[in-house]
Amino acid sequence: MFFKPNKLSIILIALSMTLLTSCNEEDKCTETFIKDKQSLESKFKDLYSSKTSSEEFEEFKEQISTFIKTYPTKCEHDGKVQDINSELTQFLKTVNSKSLATPKVIYGNDDRQDIDQATDERYKLWAQSVAVQINTSDISSDGTLPSTTIGDNMSLCSSERFVDQINPGRCSGFLLGEDILVTAGHCVQNQSECENYSWAFGFTNGVSKIEAKNLYKCSSIISRKLDNDTEADYAVLKLDRVVQDRKPLKFRASGKIANNTSIVVIGHPSGLPMKVASGAKVRTNSDSWFFVGNLDTFGGNSGSPVFNNNTAEVEGILVRGENDYNWVTDDSGKYCKVSNQCKDSECRGEDVTRITKVDSLPEQLTAQSVFSSLYELKTTTLANKGTSFPVYFREDSTHFIAGLKFLSTCGIHFADQSSTNEWINSKVVECTSEKSQLLEIIDQYLDQI
Repeated sequence: MFFKPNKLSIILIALSMTLLTSCNEEDKCTETFIKDKQSLESKFKDLYSSKTSSEEFEEFKEQISTFIKTYPTKCEHDGKVQDINSELTQFLKTVNSKSLATPKVIYGNDDRQDIDQATDERYKLWAQSVAVQINTSDISSDGTLPSTTIGDNMSLCSSERFVDQINPGRCSGFLLGEDILVTAGHCVQNQSECENYSWAFGFTNGVSKIEAKNLYKCSSIISRKLDNDTEADYAVLKLDRVVQDRKPLKFRASGKIANNTSIVVIGHPSGLPMKVASGAKVRTNSDSWFFVGNLDTFGGNSGSPVFNNNTAEVEGILVRGENDYNWVTDDSGKYCKVSNQCKDSECRGEDVTRITKVDSLPEQLTAQSVFSSLYELKTTTLANKGTSFPVYFREDSTHFIAGLKFLSTCGIHFADQSSTNEWINSKVVECTSEKSQLLEIIDQYLDQI
C-alpha cells in the first residue's frame, strides 16, 4: 500500500529529525565562552596567594556567578563537551560552606664506608633512621657500650678493615613509622627476644656511649614471618615510644625493583658502627619473596634496609647471604679470620626480602597519595590557612599543606603552622598535564614533616 504524506506529517518528521540532531550534537562554544573560561582560570592562578584579600576573592566568586548566568547550557569545543557550570556551582558551594570534608660477604672491592665518610649526602640522611640491636644487659646504666673490638671478638686478622672498632651489635633495623621498626625475622624470634634487646640509633664510629634519647626498647612484635619453604624473613616491631628527631624511611608500595638496578645497604655489619655499602646491583630477581644482590654485607647487616639508589626508596630487608669470613694463617703464623671475597658475579649473592611482602606496615605518605586525597578531605574544619579563601588541607604538628581545585587548575601551598601567611612554596598549574610540578611541591612538604 502506498502512503502519501500530507503537509502535517512532513512537518512532524522534520521536527523529530531536528530534535534527534539536537540531542546528539551540542552547539559549538562561542569564542567569548572560551575566552571567559580561560579568563576565570587565569584569575584563579592570580588569586592563589597568601596576599589575596577577602574582597578580591569575593569579586572572583561574583565573576563565576556571572559566567554561570551568561552561559547556562553546555557546548562543544575541540571535540569535547564543555559542561563546566556544574563544576563551577559546586566550587561556589564548597567555598561558601562552613566546613570542609579531611646477611654477607665482599663482592669485588670492599665498598663499606663509615657513614660519616659517605660522599653522597643522601646516605647520611637515610642512616639517621637505621638502628642497631644490642643486648640490653650489655649496655651500662649510663649508656656505655662494651669496649671489646671486633678483632678480639671474632679473631680477625690484623689486616682486616675496621679491626679496631667495637662491635656490640647483633642485627640492624630501620624506621618505617614513628614508632615502627622493621628488621629480619630471625633477629627477633619471640616476645622474650623482643624484650631482652634494645635498639640504638646513632651508633657510628667513635661512639662508645648511647644517649638515653637514642635508645629504645622493643614493646611488641606486630608481625613476623620466618618460613623455610618460601624463605620469607621479616619482623615488624613496635617500639616503647615514638622515635624523636628521626623520620620514617620511604619504601616501595607495589611492583618490584628492576633487574640490574643500583642498590645501597646501610647497617651494622658484624655489629660494627654504622656502615654504608654502595656499588651493588640486583643480580637475580625472579623469586616472589626476595631478590639477590652483590651487596658487601655481613651477619650484623641482617635487618638492614636495602635502598634503590635511583628512587631513594627502601626495596627490602637484608636477610642472608654467603659465608662472611674464612680462616687463614697470617704472616706471623697466627690462625685468624679474613673477609670472604668473591667477584661481583660469583658466589651465591645476598638475599633481600621484598618490602612489598611485609605485613602490617604503617600507611605511607607519598606525594601521589597526598595529591589524590588533598582535594577530597571531608573531616577537616574550615580554617584560615594563610589565605583569604577556604582550602582543603592536611596537617601535622609542624607544617600543613593546602590546596584548592578550580576547573582543570590545581593550587597547592604549604607552610609552617606558626607562620601560616609565609608560604614556603606554592604552585598553581593544570592538574593533569602539569601534575609533576604539584608532586614536587608535595615532596618538599613531606621532607619537612
